[in-house]
Amino acid sequence: MMNTPVYLKPNVIIEPLINQWYAWSYLLSPATAAMYVAKSHLEMMESFVAAPQVHYSALKNPAMMGGPFINHDVSRVGEIKELLERTKKQQIQLINLAQAIDKLEQILAEEATGYSLEPLYEKVPDQLKGYVELVYDSSNNPSIRFIERLLYHSPYYNHQNQSLALSLENPDRRSFVLSTPRLPSVQNLHINLPFKAKEIDELLAMRHTAQPYAKIKDILPIKPEQEVIFSSLFTEKIPKITPKYQGDGVRIRYFGHACVLIETEDISILCDPLISNENPTGIPRYSYADLPPKIDYALITHNHQDHVMLETLLQIRHKIGTVLVPKNNKGLLIDPSLKLALEYIGFSNVKEIDELENVDIPGGQIIGLPFLGEHGDLNIAAKTAYLIQVQGRSILCAADSNNIEPRLYDHLHNLFGNLDILFIGMECDGAPYTWAYKPLLTKPTARKMDQTRRLDGSNAQKAIKLVERFSPKQVYVYAMGQEPWLKYITSLNYTEKSRPIIESNQLVQYCHNHNIISERLFGRQEIFLHSTISTQHSGNDPVNSLEKMTTEQFPTSPLLMDTEQESTPEKSINEFLTELDNLDIKLLLEGDRLRCNAPKGVLTSDLKEELKTRKPEIIAFLTPIKTQANLDAEAVLDSTIVPQTPVKIVPEPTNIFLTGATGFLGNALLYDLLQQTSATIYCLVRDESPEIAQEKLYNSLKLHYGWDDSFAPRIIPVVGDLSKPLLGLSQQQFQQIAKETDVIYHNGAWVNHTSPYSRLKSTNVLGTQEVLRLACEKTTKPVHFISTISVFNPSDLSQKRVIKESDELDPQEVPLGGYAQSKWVAEKLVTMAGERGLPVSIYRVGPISGHSNTGLFNPHDFLYKLIIGYVHLGSAPEGEMLLDILPVDYVGHVIVHLSKQGKSLDKAFHLIHSQPVSSHILFEELEEMGYKVQRIAYEQWYSQLLEVAKNSPDHPLYPLVPLFSPARSDDASAKSFNLKFDGYNTLQGLINSGIDCPPINRQLLKTYISYLFENGLLKPLNND
Repeated sequence: MMNTPVYLKPNVIIEPLINQWYAWSYLLSPATAAMYVAKSHLEMMESFVAAPQVHYSALKNPAMMGGPFINHDVSRVGEIKELLERTKKQQIQLINLAQAIDKLEQILAEEATGYSLEPLYEKVPDQLKGYVELVYDSSNNPSIRFIERLLYHSPYYNHQNQSLALSLENPDRRSFVLSTPRLPSVQNLHINLPFKAKEIDELLAMRHTAQPYAKIKDILPIKPEQEVIFSSLFTEKIPKITPKYQGDGVRIRYFGHACVLIETEDISILCDPLISNENPTGIPRYSYADLPPKIDYALITHNHQDHVMLETLLQIRHKIGTVLVPKNNKGLLIDPSLKLALEYIGFSNVKEIDELENVDIPGGQIIGLPFLGEHGDLNIAAKTAYLIQVQGRSILCAADSNNIEPRLYDHLHNLFGNLDILFIGMECDGAPYTWAYKPLLTKPTARKMDQTRRLDGSNAQKAIKLVERFSPKQVYVYAMGQEPWLKYITSLNYTEKSRPIIESNQLVQYCHNHNIISERLFGRQEIFLHSTISTQHSGNDPVNSLEKMTTEQFPTSPLLMDTEQESTPEKSINEFLTELDNLDIKLLLEGDRLRCNAPKGVLTSDLKEELKTRKPEIIAFLTPIKTQANLDAEAVLDSTIVPQTPVKIVPEPTNIFLTGATGFLGNALLYDLLQQTSATIYCLVRDESPEIAQEKLYNSLKLHYGWDDSFAPRIIPVVGDLSKPLLGLSQQQFQQIAKETDVIYHNGAWVNHTSPYSRLKSTNVLGTQEVLRLACEKTTKPVHFISTISVFNPSDLSQKRVIKESDELDPQEVPLGGYAQSKWVAEKLVTMAGERGLPVSIYRVGPISGHSNTGLFNPHDFLYKLIIGYVHLGSAPEGEMLLDILPVDYVGHVIVHLSKQGKSLDKAFHLIHSQPVSSHILFEELEEMGYKVQRIAYEQWYSQLLEVAKNSPDHPLYPLVPLFSPARSDDASAKSFNLKFDGYNTLQGLINSGIDCPPINRQLLKTYISYLFENGLLKPLNND
């Protein structure tokens, strides 16, 4: 083995020690080190020697972990006693320095009364003479300013006290280290070596670079009796090596706690380095092996033991270019210089950053932002949050910032704008500040005072205010100390009932409700942000593969839709209506009358004039189709859409084309296709670029169903537009997709129940025609079309007891509403294509509700808005309606399961609830949960609704006003109960599938209502 190249084993734990105590930053600076040795280490050792059983018993209680108790058993009292006596002798200078600091503080308290401090220099203890300056603040409060760099050159700083403890152990089972001196044993090896020694870099580089065993043994001070343990630390096995990131955009990896690695092809930034050793039996994690070959910048947010991790910093020192640290208050005892501490242990390039200072980096900059709280109101300046702006993206690592003054972030937002990602710690309980700072305090602190000054971060309310100000697209809670490999340094052990967990859950739920990706991080996470800085490409660069193609999002808001060609009158009217939508101006037809609802001050004189001039045109455009003949006339499929080749049926598709993937149901379909197939899924998304589209797809999945890293290579965005010819793609792109796709799922649509058919046609009808064209082009591939049961008119069919899946769309009257009409025509086109030989399946879906387990709702859902609206209004109309909702997760499971069966082709399926219930159950559950909704006559309730329309544009019911008429049909509810749908094909296809529809019961409704409550959309009513 002597000359064999070997590597350091990945599970080798390397602890830096000072005087045999685990090293952290306050043990480096001479003045603070003196206070901790004298007032912490000595006191704990004396207590242990006097009563070891007390320490042993205390640590049996998990709640005492992190307290001043030494974690050794009684058998080691002798070793602790020996260390105690040795410390008193070898550290006598530090002990005397601590006593001198206390004495000088007492002198200043008694004699510095606002007059000149010059006479007091004679009384400065000898240990401090020449190392301090006596100063007043502007209110004549005296203090000591330490000349800190000079102290590092004094006898008080002795690097001979430094050593390393090496061992092989499970990183997840380490005991708390800050309260226990490390004693040599047969399981660990102590090497006396100053932290600045270059030999340490050579040893630790062996995690990835092999050296002959003999060489590393010779350069380290290894005693003969230590070689057995030392040799066990090495292996000939080649470790995992992570290359430099060379991908597009920004890759962010979460390593646990507050450690975040931000990489582009030009830069690597590691914030608050705290890395776990590998542990194949533990939870998945990134380890030292997952770091890049070089770390350009290591950022440290503040001087706490879980953010300045010397154990990690020393192990990656050979990789680090620059360490960026916050600038401290010069010479203040409680605020030692991180720059000096790191320089004196061998870091060659340490730079300080002050508030709002910036460091230029390739493609952006790193900016230091103010950091409030977390330090018990002590005057500590060595703390900063970091705003990393790179490739047009903004990422804020806020660490444990406590948003105690939201106005600060108003000012910062004015300077830096919105964020892409916010990382924030929410350890909102926090220990009393004396837990960390007691040895530095020269006066005792009253317990009541101590309890009010805590080392805490933001709670939910404060974090939400931060989110409101910066409008981030993604919010991640981190620095919670929950990873198992952190217990040795944080001593935290939360449960689901712990306040930080409850508060962070509230933040995550708030973000979900506002369509912000959010998660409390645990273990590891990988996030991608695509650059917003465009790169110029040659216009004649050919598109040779699907990976180069681009895509569309199906908007839920008419603000995003612009569906006709610019030269046509319809296009111009659509443009005008979109402009009005953008201003929240609603145009409603009541018979032949045009009504306009607008927020105060928005309807300018120019807009009023244009409305007046174009009123006939608007009325004609918005007038709904009322006759079957007119609707039938719309159902014309381009004669060129005919299968060109024999049908291609692939049992296990390689490539799937999916539309509408970012919608509520579309996201469920995407998730189930990822789960139930091994195919690559090309998702048509309407967006500015494939990078933004990809980010939207990833974020939607994370928000609704969670994320798995294996999803990423299987999701390919295709930027296009359903409302455009060839789906908004180039001819070459269209042909390439047609050639390589095995099956199409057409779910995309503009779902807007208040818009007329004329506004929805281009997306829902003509878009379907283009999808059918794609299916017939090159290879003939199946189309699974997602429709709605609303294509049947309940008022006309109420006497027909059962509507079968095989029934044709030939009612005597057209469906109700523009959306149902557009789906009716689209379904007609699909049926025509089927008659021409294209294999098609149609899935008519009933009302979709939230996720059955999480309660997550589509924020645009009718039931969702109705429940909130009823509660806000405090009333609902009398009467009984059918409640036949289907949880979105169930619908996704069913469609994908059925679509995989060859016998499903050329069939229609009704996805309806087999056991609908009366809407009374909803009001019963609302009342049970504290929401008393008064049932009143419909006319009375409609009057209240009109007041909402006139005066409350922010009310949840405001968008639904057009869906209600002044008079309620007496037999409307009866007809809805009489209308039955047969689901034979669906039931047959689900036999032995294990897919069961959740019952509509109080428990399901409680899940939904609880979701609304937990997201702040419902508040308890005072029914007293």
